Amino acid sequence: MHPSFRKLLILFGPSVVFLLLMIMLVYNKHSAQHEPTPLEIKTAQIRLGTSVEDADAIIGTPPDLTKESRGVIVNSTMLLDETNPKSAGYGPPQDYLLRTWKGEEVSVTVVFDLDGKSVCHWSWWNNQPPQSPYGPYRVFERVGLF
Repeated sequence: MHPSFRKLLILFGPSVVFLLLMIMLVYNKHSAQHEPTPLEIKTAQIRLGTSVEDADAIIGTPPDLTKESRGVIVNSTMLLDETNPKSAGYGPPQDYLLRTWKGEEVSVTVVFDLDGKSVCHWSWWNNQPPQSPYGPYRVFERVGLF
């Protein structure tokens, strides 16, 4: 190897490898981890202000669980229970109706106010979400770096 090429390789090699690893990590972190389930797609069609009847029609089945709760709506995906100390910072608690549908992979909850209009909704995995075995974190974990 020519001495000047060796110097360039030593000088820029680690930087190029580092940049490639960072690009791979950022791409993996921000790429979609899974396809949305049919239940998630239906829930995404429920807009704020949708009535209980319309929400049931969109999802297509009656809810698996219906529960009354008292709390504070923080945003379109979060309801804080009145017992949570942080809820006082978002206003006085109100009564809400929570309707939950349980799917095979995910479950969703849609929250309705006393007028029967949706005010927020969220979804969660029933089990650990699927992860790619070839993601950088998994590879580093197998090698023993994490």
